[in-house]
Amino acid sequence: MRDVPSCSFALAATLLCGCMGSYNPTSETAPTPPPAPLPANVDFELQGEFDGPCAAQGTIDVNLGHSPEAFVRAAYCQINGAEPSSDLVTTWSAQLQSEPWLRRIDVVRSLCTAAGQTCSLSYSDPWQAQVVLTTPCVRKTPRDVGAVMMYFSDCPGGVNCGLDWANTHVSGMVLPHQLYAFGESWAGYYQPDNAGFWKRELVDARWAGLQFMLLNTYGPDLVHLASLSEALTDIGGGIQIALLDDTSIWGQVQQGAPWSTVPNLGDVDTAAQTIYQTKWKPFFQAVTHGDWYLVKGRPLIYFYNAGTLKPLNVAAGVVARLKQLFSSDFGVEPFVAVDKAFFADPGMPAVADSEFIWDTFNGGASQFDLTGVTHDHFMVKWDPLGRDDPGVIATATDGIVKGPGLLTQALAGAAASDLAVFATWNDLGEGTGINRNYDYYDQGQWLAPNAFMSILRDAQCEQ
Repeated sequence: MRDVPSCSFALAATLLCGCMGSYNPTSETAPTPPPAPLPANVDFELQGEFDGPCAAQGTIDVNLGHSPEAFVRAAYCQINGAEPSSDLVTTWSAQLQSEPWLRRIDVVRSLCTAAGQTCSLSYSDPWQAQVVLTTPCVRKTPRDVGAVMMYFSDCPGGVNCGLDWANTHVSGMVLPHQLYAFGESWAGYYQPDNAGFWKRELVDARWAGLQFMLLNTYGPDLVHLASLSEALTDIGGGIQIALLDDTSIWGQVQQGAPWSTVPNLGDVDTAAQTIYQTKWKPFFQAVTHGDWYLVKGRPLIYFYNAGTLKPLNVAAGVVARLKQLFSSDFGVEPFVAVDKAFFADPGMPAVADSEFIWDTFNGGASQFDLTGVTHDHFMVKWDPLGRDDPGVIATATDGIVKGPGLLTQALAGAAASDLAVFATWNDLGEGTGINRNYDYYDQGQWLAPNAFMSILRDAQCEQ
C-alpha cells in the first residue's frame, strides 16, 4: 500500500499550523437584504452556453463553456484574443471525450504554453444555482456505508483551498457561499470553524444515504469539533460520527509537544497512553455519545498507518492497550479497524476487529471479514497531480480517475457486505472526494454537483 498519509508529512505540518484560529465571518457573510433561499430538491440546471465574444482576458476561466467545442473555443479566445482554428477545436474536443484522464485544466495550460503565456486561472460555477438536498433517505439495504471526511480545509486561501491544487472545486473556497450559512450568518466559507461547513457536508451525506462519517483526525484539529457539535444539534441526527486516527502528525517538530515526539510502539504502555490521551479520549469526549457510529454496539475507530509509528512488528500490543484504556473510561470496547501495514505484527489478527487497505488503487482490493463483520474500503476517484504536482499537465500514465464508474462497481461489489467505507468524502487536493463539487467534467460533459452522491443514494435508498 501507499505508505504515506492522506496528505504529505510537510503538508500535515502546514495544515495544522494553518487552521487553528476561530472562525470570523466577514461582512460579506451578512448581505442586506438577506438572499433568497436556495432551491431545494430539484435538478441542477446549467447556465447558458458560451457563445462569445472572443476576447483576451487577464484571468482565464477554466470552467467557461459546457460542450467540448465551446470550452476549447472559450479557453483559446481568453488566452489569445482570437478565434481558434477548426482543427484545433476538433482535436482537443475529441481528446476530452475519449481520454478519461484529460482534465480541462490540462487543455488550458497546454494552450497557454503554446501561446507563450503564464496564465492566471479562475474556476466559475457553471450551474445556475446550487441546490439544497434534504429529501429523506429510506434505506433499502442493511449494509452501512460511511466515508472518510477531511476537515483541514482552511478557506479562503489556506491549506487545501488553493484552486489550482484541485481538479474539482467546492463553493466557499474563495468567497463565502450561502450553502455554508449557519445561525445568523447568511453565508460562510468552506472551513471547519464554521458550523455551516459541517452542516452542509453532513446533510449532503445523509441525503446520499451514508450512515456515518469517519473524521480524519490529526490531533491539533480536535479544536474544530465544537463546531461539529453545533452542526449535529442543528440537523437533528440521521448521520453518525467515527474516528480515523491519522498518524501523520507524529514527529512534526513545528507542532510542539506532544506531536513533535514519535511514540515508540515498542514501549507499549507509554505509546498507548500518549495516543489515547491526545486523540482517542478527547475525540469521544467531544462527540456526544448518541452521535457515535457503532458496529455491533461498539464505536468505530480506524487506525491509519502513515509511516510514522514504528516498529510495525510490535503494533498489536499498543492497539490492545488502547482498547483497554478506552473500555476503562467509556465502558465499551471500541471496534478498531487497523491499517494493513500494522499487520506486520503476527499478533495483530487476534487484536484488531477489522483490517483495511487505504490506497486500493496501488494496494489492491480491501475486503476483510476478520471477526464476522464483512468490511469493504474503497478509493473510487484519484488525482495525484492536484496536491503533489500542481501545474503539471496530466498524461495517461498518471493514474487519474475522474468518472463515476469505480463508485458504481464498488457499491455493487460490496452489496452483501456489512460495512463499506469510501476514502474519501471530500479530499480536494487528492481528488478523491465524492462530495458535492460544482465542476466535475468527465469525457466531454459536466456531471451534476451531486453526481457521485446520487449514485450512493440510488444504491442505498428507496426512490
